[in-house]
Amino acid sequence: MKELSLQELKDIEFDILKVFDKFCKENNIRYYFAYGTLLGAIRYKKFIPWDDDVDLLIPREDYDRLISLFKDTEQYRLFAFEKDPAYTYPFAKLCDMTTRKDEFGYDNGVELGVDIDLFPLDAWDDDLEKAKREAKYIKKNMGYLGWAKLKRADSKNPIKRFIKRIVMIFCKMFGPAYFIKKINEATVKPEQKGNNFVGAKSWCVYGEKGIIPAEAFADTVEVEFEGEMFPAPIGWDTYLTCLYGDYLPEPPKEKQKTHHSFKAYKV
Repeated sequence: MKELSLQELKDIEFDILKVFDKFCKENNIRYYFAYGTLLGAIRYKKFIPWDDDVDLLIPREDYDRLISLFKDTEQYRLFAFEKDPAYTYPFAKLCDMTTRKDEFGYDNGVELGVDIDLFPLDAWDDDLEKAKREAKYIKKNMGYLGWAKLKRADSKNPIKRFIKRIVMIFCKMFGPAYFIKKINEATVKPEQKGNNFVGAKSWCVYGEKGIIPAEAFADTVEVEFEGEMFPAPIGWDTYLTCLYGDYLPEPPKEKQKTHHSFKAYKV
């Protein structure tokens, strides 16, 4: 298999994005640019030069419709825990199955291709302090999920390696599905309407920074990305400021690198 360059990876992800955008328009499914993808659109009108993924947010109602409506093809497959309990993420991925993706050290339960990440947009508790406690609880279970997915406990320090191995064994006894279910139970709460706060609860990597004022997602606005137009939250400045603070200046050169660890190949 041929290893893909960063540019080839971006080209394939952009093709997946266009397939997804077309499907959403045909089926009246709302979505928004999110995380580094939105930051790239605002700062560069394209991918962040050193970034290697596409992140989208989809309101929970539309996310559920997406999972029920999307029909896999030979090339494109939608992975979601709701469809396949062997898949070990609490959010969906749309993959190009003419490629393969190797995430070092992690067992994803299924064979993935180059993908775009599809995060459900859910309501936090309207009480900010309760929302912060929810974020802490979900992030803790995300950590346990990561341990359950680990293939091996690596560390140069033998004591740390031993401790990691014990924690990993403990988490694997429960299995990834156990922690995904706990994350989903804490994420999907019909009584929470999102009057005050919303966010990507199922992938709470930013903790309480991911508790976003609901008015930021009250509507959409078109932003340019790689020469085409895509939807962003109308309050994109509020969203990006919550996550990153002063987001417009570039980071120092030594920090201009992806935070992911994988290789991708053309089959």
